[in-house]
Amino acid sequence: MLPLCLALSIALAPPALALRPQAAPESGAGSPHASAEARATWERLCAASGDASREPLSAFQFRADVLTRSGVQTNEAHIDLGYLAPDCIRFVLPSRNETGRFGPAPEQYWMQTQASVVVLAGREYKEDRKAVDDMLALARNYVALSHPARLNLLALELPPAPPADLGAALSGRFKKLRWLVIESPDFALLKGELARETPAVYRVELGLREDHLPAVAIVRERGKPQADPLLVEFSDYNEQDGFKLPFQVRVHALDRAHAPATFAEAASQEVYVTAAALRPKLTVADFQPRK
Repeated sequence: MLPLCLALSIALAPPALALRPQAAPESGAGSPHASAEARATWERLCAASGDASREPLSAFQFRADVLTRSGVQTNEAHIDLGYLAPDCIRFVLPSRNETGRFGPAPEQYWMQTQASVVVLAGREYKEDRKAVDDMLALARNYVALSHPARLNLLALELPPAPPADLGAALSGRFKKLRWLVIESPDFALLKGELARETPAVYRVELGLREDHLPAVAIVRERGKPQADPLLVEFSDYNEQDGFKLPFQVRVHALDRAHAPATFAEAASQEVYVTAAALRPKLTVADFQPRK
């Protein structure tokens, strides 16, 4: 399956940026441990993302052209995708088969061909479920950054230097960005079986443009350096329904064959959104296989 990296939660937090009880030191936006400069940078990011009074995204539909690289091979496809918080996603594959889930249980995963519907329960369909979960994780990240003021923010800081694993090429491209680090449970990584994973906190390094919108986000699971992070570039921002959202997304994988490990210079996937509906009237029934 081709996982559409629309990268960038579904469990959106209340609008206040209050710190939630955690074992980590208090450093959320309202905490005295967050510097005044970090709080000001965060507030500028929130203001730049769109109208403060807008309702958060709970569903969306996208059409996108996708370029995927695997070694020297490239594949191009057109993808239709629908999403509904918190557990529902469906998308059309390049084969024109459709897949998705309408809940977290294995029997709620499915794939539909012209001839039949396959329920993706059972060990033999683990990779198929992971492809669906990968898509859901990326949709969660997209929603999380679409309205940063709604995030359940646990930590906020200005790092002393850009991320060390950017590598020389990406460091050069991102050298003019201003970096801000946040921690929140409202993100996700590509690790599959989402609903059955232990709840995690994610450390997200944001490289901000001069207009304070993210040009890049690196999502890491806090306390788990062995988990592969996700680097996503954003560009071609469009204003729609009170949101400023990127319509071009590039995803870079961490190259652990490189010593030390750095993000690959070439994007593993490039996504070009061609049409978006941010307030579709969708229900759980819309994410079940078509009859």
